[in-house]
Amino acid sequence: MKNGETIYYSCGTPTLAMLKFRISLLKYLFRKNKYPLFTISARQGGLVKTYQIQKKLKMSKYVKFNDHIYFSLTMPRWPSEPFDRMVARGGLNIASAGTPYKKQIDTAILGITGRCRYGCVHCYEHFNLNDYDVVPVEKWKEVIKDLQKIGVSVITFSGGEPMMRYDELIELLETSNHSLSDFHLHTSGYGVTAENARELKAAGLIAAGIGLDDVNTDRNDLFRGYNGAHSQAIEAIKYFREAGVFTYVNFCPTKEIINSGEILKFHEMLKDMNVGIIRWLEPRPCGAFLDADENIILNQEEKEFLKNLYINLNTLPEYRDYPLISYEAFSEAPENMGCMMGGNSLLYIDSRGNVEPCVFLPVTFGNILFEDFPIIFERMRKAIPKPLKTPCPSIQLRTAIKNRKDIGSKMPIQYNEIVTEIANLYSA
Repeated sequence: MKNGETIYYSCGTPTLAMLKFRISLLKYLFRKNKYPLFTISARQGGLVKTYQIQKKLKMSKYVKFNDHIYFSLTMPRWPSEPFDRMVARGGLNIASAGTPYKKQIDTAILGITGRCRYGCVHCYEHFNLNDYDVVPVEKWKEVIKDLQKIGVSVITFSGGEPMMRYDELIELLETSNHSLSDFHLHTSGYGVTAENARELKAAGLIAAGIGLDDVNTDRNDLFRGYNGAHSQAIEAIKYFREAGVFTYVNFCPTKEIINSGEILKFHEMLKDMNVGIIRWLEPRPCGAFLDADENIILNQEEKEFLKNLYINLNTLPEYRDYPLISYEAFSEAPENMGCMMGGNSLLYIDSRGNVEPCVFLPVTFGNILFEDFPIIFERMRKAIPKPLKTPCPSIQLRTAIKNRKDIGSKMPIQYNEIVTEIANLYSA
């Protein structure tokens, strides 16, 4: 295996790497003092239940890159200290979110800047974009420590465009504890060079998710609101991979690319580029899409098309050498895991310091510039104590959020303006 090469494996294919992983499970099993929440019990959401869910969700691949295995984007790479810590805190008990059997939070996304040169039509930070940074770097350092205390597996720097706060991005990476969490970057590719990709790697960056939405250059650049967006994303993928940073793509499957007939061609392009994982993020009515026509939401036929393509790409032998597909709208559907927002699996802190359940739900439970994060987090967990077995809350609550915005509420809206509607989702 060459340095920087990504290898795709089927979970059903015997490999030395998978054998080593399964043997490592014995360490977790027999060292209960160090890994108290590791369990095999399906009743407690343990390993048996996790394998059942993996099969149901068609997560039938894993990816190897530079001697590490990536099972998903919500788990640290294996082997690693963050992976061991995740296991110790019940991170493998994925069906037990909201219970004492899973104390680990999978992902926290930090919008470290509101600056960006693009005009993406789907930008969830649309209402926060500006030409200056609101949250000081020292506050971000404090919050990262708080996140690691409560147990977060993957901390992702986002924006805006985080590369526009490059020096402080490096500082945040260099001063963080890399034995507790993996650190990812979400970028459009703007400003990424071979040199700074190597610098980010040296500072501790593990993975980079690049925003790319089409095989067609013109359609992609129009969607991203920036001429050259497509080529910059392609270059960034190349630079990160060559620097030894695991690469994945954040992809918004719109009606346009679905109906163009070129969506498989898009995945073929990313396969040829040796991308590790492609994360599908369906259009959601938030940010720049909040006031858009409701037709931006995929209809049932389009969703069924994506579901079938997802299953094929992750399970059929002819697609074995394609990237692993991560499809949150499928995995978090009511009949599967349910919505995992609000610290059940993920949370978001925007570029103005607002703590929100998800990038797609512009509801703030407090601001880190005015309150300590642990206080805000506790407030959010009380309001969202367990996964929601409903369709995506951003769709369910769109009208309520938009109505409040239209009568003058500042975005994101305050949680006490919509706490009743959130509570009602649990009884729906």
